[in-house]
Amino acid sequence: MAQKWIGPDETLSVGDVGFLIEQTHENQGWTRYDFRITPAHTNISREPKLFGWCGTSNNLSTHGRGMARVIRVAKNHRVLIEEIDGQEVEAALEELGYPELYAEEEKLQKDADRLIQEAKANRSQA
Repeated sequence: MAQKWIGPDETLSVGDVGFLIEQTHENQGWTRYDFRITPAHTNISREPKLFGWCGTSNNLSTHGRGMARVIRVAKNHRVLIEEIDGQEVEAALEELGYPELYAEEEKLQKDADRLIQEAKANRSQA
């Protein structure tokens, strides 16, 4: 699973699970990641979103990047997070009050599995 250093954030502890939010400034080119207990929301309809683009305001683009767990906290309060998936996501969504977002996770997994199968079939035909 992918790991990433983010922060600093003095409120996080090892074992915390939450939503990974990516924000990118489209003109200045910087990207930052936030770790929250609420998911990203679309900027017009305010719908919670686990994955994907949520909108852009003032050249700041917001994307949901799934869920993660804190696995290490550095002395300067930067945290190392690791993506979670499957049943761990399902349990975390239930605990955080967003069980309806698990359908989005399942659909993405099915789509990924289908694409892998199609690629394998295409390779074997070549």
